[in-house]
Amino acid sequence: MTLNTLQKILKKAKKNDFISISDLMTGIETGKFSREEVSQHVFKHSNSAVKIGITGPPGSGKSSLINMLIPQLRSQGISVGVIAIDPSSPITGGSFLGDRVRINNAIDDEDVFVRSMGSRAELGGITELAEDFSDILAFTGKDIVFIETVGIGQSEYSVSEITDLTMLVFVPESGDEIQLLKAGILELADIFIINKYDRDDSNLMVKSINNVISSTKKDSADKQIFKTSCKTGDGIKDLGSALVKSHSSIEKNESVKSRRKERFARRVRKMVENRIIDEKKSEIESEIEEIINKKNE
Repeated sequence: MTLNTLQKILKKAKKNDFISISDLMTGIETGKFSREEVSQHVFKHSNSAVKIGITGPPGSGKSSLINMLIPQLRSQGISVGVIAIDPSSPITGGSFLGDRVRINNAIDDEDVFVRSMGSRAELGGITELAEDFSDILAFTGKDIVFIETVGIGQSEYSVSEITDLTMLVFVPESGDEIQLLKAGILELADIFIINKYDRDDSNLMVKSINNVISSTKKDSADKQIFKTSCKTGDGIKDLGSALVKSHSSIEKNESVKSRRKERFARRVRKMVENRIIDEKKSEIESEIEEIINKKNE
């Protein structure tokens, strides 16, 4: 793929052409486009969108929650991008990509772009591609970009490394899981959500979360807990309003500024590491082959 072709696609993608956006993402995913080369064009726009990670146990309704939030955000004139990561088969590597079915409020809206991708069995369900894709959506003018992870686990802290804010979603039955998260994503979350709040024991869940975050987070008093139900619609408006407020005040948020600096430094280091590995790859492979041949003599 020539540089001229890439530049043409980038030009169309910046104007929110859906086909070009998809071509750009697929090109990176398949290796047709160099990640580093694309990054040179889009990275300077990467902070123009508020990136929000949304994680939580499988079945907590993360996709349904995003689907309900989209109309709330759009009513305020906020454009939305969604990167939904589905689990990949450990055998075939394929994914069902069911989030495209659950997130249906994006249909026929030119200011909403949804992209599903497989986790490729990567620990934590986050791939480097998710970060590249979020940069592309920021490049195309999206105001808020959601990155939905596969599920919960200690390794899910990785979502906080590539986003500005992290939303942690629980359901009333998640009580036992909270106790396992004291040293993990629970400490890194910015917004806590009890979804499916119409179920029994929801108030006990709120109390449990309050107890844990008050003992693990220094700024626990500033942490918000939202009670939502995608079934009844309760709490969705309040959560949407909070995200709109975050979007309007994000540039003044010192914590977000710090995260963005760390994110930039991490990506530069990774880029340098990959370049060194590529340069030394053939030399290393030659040495390995020589060792193997000696062992077999």
